[in-house]
Amino acid sequence: MKAYKVLSVIIITIVLALIPWGSDATDVITSENTNASTAPSIDTTIPWSKYEVPVPPGTPTYHGWPAPASYPVTPAENNDPEVKLGRENADANNKAVKLITDPAIVNRVRAIGFRLACVANKLSVPALYGDSTLKVFPYTYNVVDDSDVNAYSLPGGFIYVDSGLLKFVKSDDELAGVLAHETAHAAHHHMIHLLKEQNKLQPALAALLVGLITTKSSASDLGNWLMASQLYLTAKMNSYSVRAEEDADHTAVYYMRAAGFNPVGILTFMERLARQEITQPQVQWGIYRTHPPSTARAEALINELNQLHIPIDRRAVDPSLRADTIMTTINKAPAAEIQMYGTTIATLANDGSETAQQRADRICNILNELFDQGLLLSDVRATSDHTGVLARNELLITFNAEDAKLQNTTIQTLTDNAVIALRTVIWQDKFHQMSLPST
Repeated sequence: MKAYKVLSVIIITIVLALIPWGSDATDVITSENTNASTAPSIDTTIPWSKYEVPVPPGTPTYHGWPAPASYPVTPAENNDPEVKLGRENADANNKAVKLITDPAIVNRVRAIGFRLACVANKLSVPALYGDSTLKVFPYTYNVVDDSDVNAYSLPGGFIYVDSGLLKFVKSDDELAGVLAHETAHAAHHHMIHLLKEQNKLQPALAALLVGLITTKSSASDLGNWLMASQLYLTAKMNSYSVRAEEDADHTAVYYMRAAGFNPVGILTFMERLARQEITQPQVQWGIYRTHPPSTARAEALINELNQLHIPIDRRAVDPSLRADTIMTTINKAPAAEIQMYGTTIATLANDGSETAQQRADRICNILNELFDQGLLLSDVRATSDHTGVLARNELLITFNAEDAKLQNTTIQTLTDNAVIALRTVIWQDKFHQMSLPST
């Protein structure tokens, strides 16, 4: 009996601590739009000038884009309860982490973030989860010195990106996809909405617990109920979190397009994450899952882009998927390597009419067009005299005596190696375009 009373007091204390006292910032959210179309009718053809806001003279820039420390707001907007809640947490977070201050790094993130903030504060995208009611937030973008591939958002628009993620993205469009996703979390008030949903669930569970106690259930029954209720809250809240992630991906596409970024960037970023997950040990998170698997998110993004008739050209946003010229030297002589997927297809020297770089750039342009058209293994072969490489029966690469002399080998060897390397790259490209397995 003593154990029963002690356990009852402990459980009641826990429940009372969980029940909200009075109203708070969670009252900001008034509804959840569960019937929003996956492709809402939004005019994203509005010129960027319609979204842009003026910044003070002397504001840092990145490629000509303004990179202010935060989006300018009025005193009233700055004192919004949601903003105040986010700022309090941001202040605490800033003390707990190491922020990067290198202008070259910070200005890039803030310039891209500012363009997205200008859109988020003016463009209403129907929310699949949360609330799409527009609020002007003082969006702030900071970089944390952390090797993780991660980013996170606090209420009111305080957004952080880890330095590890900046090394993981392959272009400004991919970075814009991540920042747009985090901006959408704030714009659609996801954190506030999650808190409100939690507050809805806890009183109902508390009432059920009181019923169990008044019927003098055993300590074992109460302990089992407490464990079950905790698991239920975890599962329920994480299901909301999953829906918030889906909405942030969905909304990010519209923010990116309106801000002048290629929305395919968020897809290539997600696909790279998915491939990383495939190659790493799998953990079945079950009810503890807080994010949809990256494969499912990538599939949803493909559907979104197709519905919006946005061409899915991955090479446009991920330079690592394109043939590129890498300049180097061999025995102090200039040489140009044609690389793709980390594979060197050919190394070229200067000749009588073109420099090594000019030759390589010309071939790279042709290669990228061929890959966009779906180059096949069977399309590639050596010329009959083994002095060059044919692609779809057109001469792609011609090797000469200068190339052979520079690399201390024969023209035939250079040709045969280039054919093997190019076929390897074609296989790698097909792998990157394969449908990711469903989870």
